[in-house]
Amino acid sequence: MTETSKVKPVEAKIPSALACPEGDIFSLPSKEDIVNAFNEIAAIPGQLQAKVQEMKAEREKEIADLYKQLEEAETQEARDAIMKQIAEKENYIKTEIEGVIQGQIDDVVKTIEEFVDTLATILSPYWDKDGLNRDWQKEARDAFEELLQEFHTYIPTKIAEIISSIVPISFTISLMGLSIDILKLIASPAYKQELIDQISGKSFDLQIVEKFKEIQKINDDIEKLVEELADPDISMEDHIKKSEELEALEKKKTEMLGSIDDIYKLKDDFVDKFFQMVPEEFRQFDGEFGVVDNKGKAKIVWNYIKTEVKKYMQNSLVAVFDKLIGIFDKIWKLLGLPSLPFSQLIDIMTFDIKAMVEAVIQILKDQWKKLKESLQSDIGKLDDKMDKLKEELADPNISMEDHIKKMEELEKLQLEKKDLENKLIEEGEKFRGLIRDKILGLELFGFSVKSILGVIESTTASIEEEISEMLLALEDFKLNWHKKILFEWVKIVKKFFSAIGLGAIFEFMFLTWCDFLKLIGMTFSINLKIPAIAGIITAVVTETKKDSKPNSDDTSGEGIAYTKVKDEEQIGDTVFTVTTGTGTLHAFVDGVEIEHGSGVTISGGTATFDVAPLTQSGYDSGISKDVSLILI
Repeated sequence: MTETSKVKPVEAKIPSALACPEGDIFSLPSKEDIVNAFNEIAAIPGQLQAKVQEMKAEREKEIADLYKQLEEAETQEARDAIMKQIAEKENYIKTEIEGVIQGQIDDVVKTIEEFVDTLATILSPYWDKDGLNRDWQKEARDAFEELLQEFHTYIPTKIAEIISSIVPISFTISLMGLSIDILKLIASPAYKQELIDQISGKSFDLQIVEKFKEIQKINDDIEKLVEELADPDISMEDHIKKSEELEALEKKKTEMLGSIDDIYKLKDDFVDKFFQMVPEEFRQFDGEFGVVDNKGKAKIVWNYIKTEVKKYMQNSLVAVFDKLIGIFDKIWKLLGLPSLPFSQLIDIMTFDIKAMVEAVIQILKDQWKKLKESLQSDIGKLDDKMDKLKEELADPNISMEDHIKKMEELEKLQLEKKDLENKLIEEGEKFRGLIRDKILGLELFGFSVKSILGVIESTTASIEEEISEMLLALEDFKLNWHKKILFEWVKIVKKFFSAIGLGAIFEFMFLTWCDFLKLIGMTFSINLKIPAIAGIITAVVTETKKDSKPNSDDTSGEGIAYTKVKDEEQIGDTVFTVTTGTGTLHAFVDGVEIEHGSGVTISGGTATFDVAPLTQSGYDSGISKDVSLILI
């Protein structure tokens, strides 16, 4: 039977690929484009199920209308005709909508599930498959947020690794009793997962799983014993023996369940130990207005650790850059470049995010606390009155008249309590909304907090966790801004870094987030083939717009030539040349200037040393020399 429907099908636009975000540390890329492209796909299963329900509801309404007509039908022939239509429509719902169409939708959903799981596997451990009731959009948002944060840590860490060949830098940081290897952290997903598992108390989860396996075995043994005890032919001796075995197993099971409760308590204490080491501003309210569960606590702890690692690396770079200027002071003075912007960097790093937020939400916190205490006090008073009435109603000598009267009073008080509890919930939601709005209305370094955080769709269990996420995100942005200002200065003084053999840092400095995602093996092609389903979906593949790379590299290396003289074929080389730039040539060996006529002859852009920087004996001893030529 062919049925027509007024339900409009889903017009799915499937991007040909996920957008590869080309932003760098200077343009401060956002996760929004790549997440939005994923969300368009992730939303399709829900949209299809909604269309099926809409189509089913349409037929059910038609059936309801036919039943009304049936009541008004005057002849048996008319009634039979209506019943036939009803049967056909019910059959259409069962065979077509719930059968054929649902089957086609299930195939589409399976295709999308495979796409999501493939992407999640590629991006593990950044992508956390969040339990049985999965929220793909939340998983994607969290994964790309994690990847964006790692990108901002990866760049300064790789630059620091290059610089450490000249100035030693420690890449180990001690936090919360953990010794964290930063180089390993950015290079090994397994190491990162190991740290996350540690602060999350995964070892306790494994113990609990093993305990439940033992309990399952006990349950199987108990079930077997119960069956054997139910055998009417069982002997008295066996019955007594098996009853004792059953009693022992029940006791063991009770003890095992108790030990699981103990492990849960140990896990709570373990996770809370880390959580309490997070500064108060990132544990906002700390349970004052709600509860943060272990998963939420572990997430806050991990986010805090990441910001501390980033802060450590950026502060280390500031110190190292200052040391380099001291080591190569002659080259630095010759180039006449601007000093490190210490004052601006310190102002950024010491900017108090907590104070900024507290200034706008403290009044709201005080108002909510007062209202909450008042409502809870009123609820408590009602509980006292109800307890008293229940005691009076329990009096065996109470008269029927008094019983009825007091029952009416009790019901009235119960309604009043329910109203107050509803008001407490409503006011709590209102408070959360006001807190969010106040924070989102702030500005940080000229950017609105709303634009920094993006669209906030709360998936957290409490206002504490939500505000902690906001504050940690703002702290992270503060560090990104610090890094941007620091490396803007590095760009300006590029000639200095090139002259001392650190030109390689610029290869990492202008790396885009897109480059980083490709480095970790992410694929952007989607290749989803979703068939059209009549009345349900039409799918069109749209070409993904490719962003152009940001033009952040406005640096110039003219007038600079650097040579690392260390290889056998360089033994005896005396002539070195700079091919770009104009001015007077200055020659340096290991940061020490060799003046014309005092060991070197300078002509135009060429320096000819009287003695080769690298001799055979020097090479044999493993010595290398840094030759820097500067035209200025």
